Amino acid sequence: MASWKVNPIMEWSTDGGTTWTQISDHGRAPLDISVERIENKQRMADGTLRRHTVAKKRTFSTSWENLPSVATSFLANGQSGGWIENFHDTVDGPFHMRLRAGSDRDLTLTGLAGKVLLVMFTDFSKNVVKRGTAFDLWTLDITLEEV
Repeated sequence: MASWKVNPIMEWSTDGGTTWTQISDHGRAPLDISVERIENKQRMADGTLRRHTVAKKRTFSTSWENLPSVATSFLANGQSGGWIENFHDTVDGPFHMRLRAGSDRDLTLTGLAGKVLLVMFTDFSKNVVKRGTAFDLWTLDITLEEV
């Protein structure tokens, strides 16, 4: 699995987007983005369907394999598994997330790149894959939902 050296796909902030922390792409699986419609649907007497959509909310899920538990040179400016776990444990509510484009030259690209999203953790799991004297290697799985 390749990773960007200076441009991880995801950044998180708890101070309203003033300070951004890059999340490591080391061993990251694809970032899955799904959309949930919050809506009222009703079938009419003549068989037609009426739908009133209140909002569309995204769910972001990814995982990391062999992510070092502490900061190492493998992480290429991103955060370690221990940092991500601590962030999850200390941030109970919503926080800001920014997704970056591949080139990161123009954050006004179409799609989600450069947009600041308010998200919350809805799932977090950790497996200790390998133990080491300097650090352990973990598998992390997270799911974030748009607030």
